[in-house]
Amino acid sequence: MEKLQFIEDDSTGMEIVSLEHVRITYPPHTHVGHYVFGIVTEGKVLIRVAGEEFQCSEGEYFSVLPDVRHSIEPLSDWYSMITTCIPGKDDVAKELDVIKREILGNPELELSIDQMSKKVNVSSYHVIRKFSDENGLTPHKFQMQCRIRKAQKLLRQGYRVVDVAHMVGFCDQSHLDRVFKKQVGITPEQFINSAILSNAEK
Repeated sequence: MEKLQFIEDDSTGMEIVSLEHVRITYPPHTHVGHYVFGIVTEGKVLIRVAGEEFQCSEGEYFSVLPDVRHSIEPLSDWYSMITTCIPGKDDVAKELDVIKREILGNPELELSIDQMSKKVNVSSYHVIRKFSDENGLTPHKFQMQCRIRKAQKLLRQGYRVVDVAHMVGFCDQSHLDRVFKKQVGITPEQFINSAILSNAEK
C-alpha cells in the first residue's frame, strides 16, 4: 500500500521524506541550500544528477549537493526510499543572486525575463542561460518550484488549498493541483494528510 510522509523540523530546517511502495517520478528539480541524502529501501530507481545518470537499488544510497538539478524515476513496479534534506551554507556569491533572492522571497509575484534582465543589466538570453548554470533550473521553473515549496509551508500551517493557490500566485486551485502533483508526487490534499511538523509533536 502506498504511503508517504513529509516530516519537517522548523527549528533546524531539516526535512525527511519517507516513500513506501510508490511509483512516483520526480521531474528535474533542485533543493535550494540543502544537501540531499537518500537511500532506496526497496525496488530500483534511476537518478539523474547534473547530466549524469545511475541506478540505485535496495540498500544503495545517493547524495545531491545544494542547487544541483536532479530527477528520479522508478525502474521497478514500485520503490521505497527515505531522503533527508539538510541545510548548508553557501558563501559563494553568484552573478544572479539578486534575482534568486527576489524569487525566493516572493515566488508568488510575476517577474518577467525582461524585468530580470533590467535588474542586472544583461540580456534576457544571458539571464536564462546564466541563471540555469548557477541554479540548475530556468528562472520560470525555479519560480514554480519555489511556489510549490511555499505552498507546502502554508498547507502545513493550516491554510485551505483554495486560499493557498492564490497566495502563491496560481490563478486557481486546479492549476496548483497540477503543478503540485507533478513536483511533489501527490495532491495538496494528500500532502496535508501526510505532512508532519516535528515541533508540533513535542
